[in-house]
Amino acid sequence: MKKGCLTSIYIFLVLLVVLAVAIMWTIKSAFGPSYKTVSIDLGSGKTLVGEETYNADFAAVFYDVDLKLVTQELDTFKLGRATFHDENWHKSLRLDTVGNWFALPVKESSYSKLLLANRTNKMHQDTTFSPLELRYDSLWRAKHDDIPVYLYTGTSTIDSIRMNNIFVTYDYRIGYSEPFTFFVQSVEYLLDPISGRVKTKKVFERKEK
Repeated sequence: MKKGCLTSIYIFLVLLVVLAVAIMWTIKSAFGPSYKTVSIDLGSGKTLVGEETYNADFAAVFYDVDLKLVTQELDTFKLGRATFHDENWHKSLRLDTVGNWFALPVKESSYSKLLLANRTNKMHQDTTFSPLELRYDSLWRAKHDDIPVYLYTGTSTIDSIRMNNIFVTYDYRIGYSEPFTFFVQSVEYLLDPISGRVKTKKVFERKEK
């Protein structure tokens, strides 16, 4: 075989390898997993640190983030994990203090979650607010005979945190067959200062959408 032909084959093979590597790199960049650390300066010597793992499929992107709080004294408080679908997830976070707890409300896909870390013993706790769980709430069931259906996931939003009171608004559907009825309803919760668990304090009247 002539030398020029061998050179052409060699160049072709090299280009083929480079192309394969480029394709693999593109796929990994698009679908993950990829990792990075995001630090958010909260002021007063506090920094929120998120260890982000990015993954994607053809339908959605996922940012799984392990969150912790680092104080000026370098004390570290684990807050827990949240999954976001927006690369700018860090821009919407705010840290609250509820009694002896650091409280971080997060909005995942449809539901809001409250991440907590005890300032004394560093115990962490999290609560996801789902309208589908209202059926197990004795105060809510005392007001309503029907229940939100699982066929409609609904939404929840943490509206505000005042002292140790947490206000959440739910959107849910009643009825397995048409005509459906959709409601918006707020519930006030009380945070247990010891366990970090939430207890229903008041169920407000619901409004039909």
